[in-house]
Amino acid sequence: MSTDEATARRRYRILAVLSPLTLLGAWAFVTAQGLATPTILPSPLAVLASLTDMVGHGYSGVDLATHVLASLRRVGIAFCGGALLGTAIGLLRGRVPEIDALFLVPSELVRPIPPLGLIPLFILWFGIGETSKILLIFLSVFLIAMVNAQAGARACSLDALRAARSMGAGRWQAFRFVVLPSALPQIMTGLRVAMGTALTILVAAELLGGDRGLGFLILDASSFFRTTYVFAGIVLVGLIGLASDRAIALLGRRIVHWEGKR
Repeated sequence: MSTDEATARRRYRILAVLSPLTLLGAWAFVTAQGLATPTILPSPLAVLASLTDMVGHGYSGVDLATHVLASLRRVGIAFCGGALLGTAIGLLRGRVPEIDALFLVPSELVRPIPPLGLIPLFILWFGIGETSKILLIFLSVFLIAMVNAQAGARACSLDALRAARSMGAGRWQAFRFVVLPSALPQIMTGLRVAMGTALTILVAAELLGGDRGLGFLILDASSFFRTTYVFAGIVLVGLIGLASDRAIALLGRRIVHWEGKR
């Protein structure tokens, strides 16, 4: 690694640490100066105290770990299923016109509809149990993964495909060694976007009912004006989002290791 690259990487890390610290400092300053009432914006220390209380005593008679695991289970099942199926269909749509035509109208009719607008329909169809929550997240992830995989497959160079076929590569070999590597950067970007959307829909879906999950925790706390617990729940969702995004980004750098090195 050159000196310039090492300096750029060090600067990047410093800025990545300073930005959240600056936001935290601004939050603490606003609350310490009384510029916002505690009911509207509690102090960071008050939120930390509520988070610590939940770690030690749980919330609403349920351990915090149970709430977190319930949310992770829902989003994990929906994300994995939606990402796999959406990516597979998206790749096929990008290379097979007949499959693209088959999914064109249904997907473009559903995709502009806000997932939250589908909540009443999903309740009617699947009730307020786990099925409706998981399927609502699944649908959002599926659509995002499909669109990004399709765009990545279509971005494949025709010259590269012709070169592979001229050297005797069959359809499957051309797909595996040319189309898929070309689409992978777009696929990984789509997965990062889909995970963020999945967590957003997760919180909304958990408002439907039940007594487990971070969405339930946030709704219940807001009903009783326990603002510090609302913020603590939001912080937990944000930390899960940050960790999952970094994990997918790291996986993307490992899989798409050639990106940015051409």
